[in-house]
Amino acid sequence: MQQPIRRELPTLAATEKLAQQVAQFVQPPLAIALVGTLGAGKTQWVRFFIESLGIAAGQVTSPTYVLQHTYHGPWPIHHFDFYRLESIAQVWDLGIDELFEQPCIVVIEWADKFPECLPDHCLTIQLAEDRLAGRIASISASGSHASQVVRKLA
Repeated sequence: MQQPIRRELPTLAATEKLAQQVAQFVQPPLAIALVGTLGAGKTQWVRFFIESLGIAAGQVTSPTYVLQHTYHGPWPIHHFDFYRLESIAQVWDLGIDELFEQPCIVVIEWADKFPECLPDHCLTIQLAEDRLAGRIASISASGSHASQVVRKLA
């Protein structure tokens, strides 16, 4: 795993710009693991990311209660939320492992709840609130697809 890069996100526009940059560089198959506390901006980042891929942002909602949404852009984008899941068995019941090798992007909010289910090719974006900077994004990668995204972002 390469060294994480860090981005200050003092405004919503900065968060949108980061999502647009990531969208510009991603190629399937790829998992994007989003990590952060409640209110850190995970779902908002996903909205910006999906909108950058040509999908109307109004269609993007948090999958907290339904656990998964699928959007159709240049490739399928599967948006998961692990917040309400209580076991790794529930993750596997969603069939997520079958998607990791498909030509799609899998975005997972609260991915840190079950890190053992993440694939080898994974871009991790940790969002944290910061009193001075607003929010901080720490972006790291495992696997060649994700590492290329981090190199291009750097």
